[in-house]
Amino acid sequence: MAAKEGFDFESIIFNYIDEFKFLLFPDQWSSVFLDYSKNEILALLFLFMNKTANMTEIAEYITAPLNTTTGVVGRLEKKLMVERRRGNEDRRVVNIVLTKTAEEFIDQEKKFIEYYFKEVYKELTGEEKKAAISIFNKVVSTLKKGKKGLNGEPQEAKKVKRIIIE
Repeated sequence: MAAKEGFDFESIIFNYIDEFKFLLFPDQWSSVFLDYSKNEILALLFLFMNKTANMTEIAEYITAPLNTTTGVVGRLEKKLMVERRRGNEDRRVVNIVLTKTAEEFIDQEKKFIEYYFKEVYKELTGEEKKAAISIFNKVVSTLKKGKKGLNGEPQEAKKVKRIIIE
């Protein structure tokens, strides 16, 4: 089908990779940003948006098992980005919160990313802005549907296992 439409998807994909490869180099981003794993960044962003969360909430957000999430939070604690706080009413409840350092770090990174978005936005006409948003929404919607295996069957999404502790 792609050949009939005149699309060489492989060439298009590799061309865009060549055009955007500069985004993967450390000099494009704050070097501190590259010191964190994907799960650590997602946990930090989740905490930034929600102010506090327990391990289960973080695990669900980053779609990782609790034991992985415990490691993620442990590494963030060592980097002085999060703190574990016991509940006032129930000491068994442990909430994870951002430190002041983490809040400042995320604010700094947000400004950096926002700068690039504003620069791109300035280059677009009103009609292009509407089209870009529409296209972006369609891309996200399509990607959320999930990938299909080689046989065309939808692949099952990974699920977080809940461990019941008695």
